[in-house]
Amino acid sequence: MKILLTNDDGIHAPGLRALRDALKDSYELAVAAPQDEKSATSHSISLGKHLKVREFFENGIPHFAVHGTPVDCVKFALSEIEGFQPDLVISGINHGANTGVSVYYSGTVSAAREALINRVPAMAVSLCSRDARDFSVAVKAAQLLIKGFFADGFPPDVLISINVPPVPAAQIAGIKIAKQAASRFIEEFIYETEKSGEKLYRLAGEIEVDETDGTSDEEAVAGHYISVTPLRIDLTAYEALKPLEIWLSQVPGTEKFENRKEGPHQS
Repeated sequence: MKILLTNDDGIHAPGLRALRDALKDSYELAVAAPQDEKSATSHSISLGKHLKVREFFENGIPHFAVHGTPVDCVKFALSEIEGFQPDLVISGINHGANTGVSVYYSGTVSAAREALINRVPAMAVSLCSRDARDFSVAVKAAQLLIKGFFADGFPPDVLISINVPPVPAAQIAGIKIAKQAASRFIEEFIYETEKSGEKLYRLAGEIEVDETDGTSDEEAVAGHYISVTPLRIDLTAYEALKPLEIWLSQVPGTEKFENRKEGPHQS
C-alpha cells in the first residue's frame, strides 16, 4: 500500500516526520512537502512560476522539497514521482487546528483536497496546538484511521479532516464524527512598528463558534474528543437552488436574457 505524505509546515516539520517514522515500516511512502512553511496558503498554486524541487532520501524514503505551496506539492507528486501512484494521501500532522472556518485558509486541508480532486482518497491530520511537540496521540489516531481506510475505504467524494486535542492520551474522551463548525475569526490588526516610513501591522484574533449544538468539530475538540469531519469539494448549496430560481424570476429585466437561441453575433 502506497501513501503520499505532505503538509504546509515544511518538509522538516516535526509533525510530518513523526507520522512518517510511524508509518515507514508498514507502508510504502513518499514525501512531497514545501521547502519552507506555507501555512494558511489555502488552495493557492504557483501559477506561471518555475518550481525548484530538491530530491533527497531519508531512511530509504524519497523526499521532494518543493519551493511552492502545499497544492503545488501534491500536483507535482501525482504527476512526476515515477512509479508511485498513491492509494492514499495524508496531509499533516499539522501544527495547529483546522476546525470550523479554518478549513478555507488551511494549506493542510487544501493539499488533501487537491488529492481528492485528482480522485485519490485523502485525509488531513491536525494537532490543535501550534506549540505542542508531542505528536504521539495524533500519530496513533492517524494509524488507526489509516488501517480503517485500507480495510473498508472512505465514503466516496469526501476527504477526512482529523483534529486531535493537545492533551495526553489518558485525557482523550474518544473519537467523534463531527460537522464543520459554523464559525468565524474575530480579528484585529495590531500596530507593531514603523520602518522606512511604512506602518507595520500584525494580524491577530481568535475563532468564534456561531452555533453550538454539540455536534461540531470545534466542540468535539473542546470536549477532548478526536474529531473526524468529512469535507467535500462541491460547495453548491443545493437547498438554495430553487429559492434562487424564484428570486431570479422576479428580478426586473432578467427576461431580456431568455429565449436567445441564435448563435454568436455575426458582423
